[in-house]
Amino acid sequence: MELDLFKSFVAVADARSFSRAARAMHSTQPTLSRQIARLENELGTQLFERYGRHVECTATGQLLLPLARAIITRTDEAISLIREQAGTGPSTVRFGAVGNVMALLLTPVLVSFLAAYPKVSVELIEKDDAQLEEAVVSGELDCAVMTPWGSTRAATQRLLTEEILLVVSRDHPLAKQQSVTLSMLAGESILLPRSTMNASNIVADALRRAGVEPRFSYRANYPELTKAFVRKGLGVAPMPKMLVAPETLEGLVAIPFQQPLFRDLSLIYPRDRPLPVGARALMVHIRAGVSRSG
Repeated sequence: MELDLFKSFVAVADARSFSRAARAMHSTQPTLSRQIARLENELGTQLFERYGRHVECTATGQLLLPLARAIITRTDEAISLIREQAGTGPSTVRFGAVGNVMALLLTPVLVSFLAAYPKVSVELIEKDDAQLEEAVVSGELDCAVMTPWGSTRAATQRLLTEEILLVVSRDHPLAKQQSVTLSMLAGESILLPRSTMNASNIVADALRRAGVEPRFSYRANYPELTKAFVRKGLGVAPMPKMLVAPETLEGLVAIPFQQPLFRDLSLIYPRDRPLPVGARALMVHIRAGVSRSG
């Protein structure tokens, strides 16, 4: 069965009209009608109900539609993959990460990758963790680095585990503590990023399991804005260690938890579709680069 027949079927189903589908495909209505008739003949069933110039999928057509889309997508992916492997097609990788992870951890790795693979173009997309996972699953991104929380619909490979510290102002009552417990945060205003950032969910979940209902006054994804709030006495902020380098803590103190809190950073990629050659090479480079930097 020819791929063009499936493409014609999907075009008519989307346009709900033979004439509009023909224009979209730069074809003619008689040609398209013959292709649909041929597909219906090969399948032995009717795929469309005709209502004058308007058409709708039959029950069988509705069953076939997602399968036809998958066949077209997988075929296109296979062709792109083979052409890329053979060096005859463009190589573009769509990669995502949270902004501060991109800046603080991945920038030297990405620079090194681009120097090693000058023919590969990398599109860098900044999103929150939950959005990164959705983008990889939907096909908007080839791969990403994110903090998982709970189960994920994407395949994952852990890159590193990072401690979460509590950032307080130097004049806060907790500032002289060598370490803090989660229960010490009862009644505190806790500054965390939005819930689409999974480090925030890890902290909130740990607090609730410790019997502390977190009180969130502000939600700021930008770490330096959070630190500015902490300096002004607007709350305390649990933050991953990479965000609390000593040179960024003027007027602040970073304190470990007695029962250490951690977040993972993981590479995520699709479970159900092949990765382009360039994306696979980037993933290998990131794993090696992060391992060396750790």
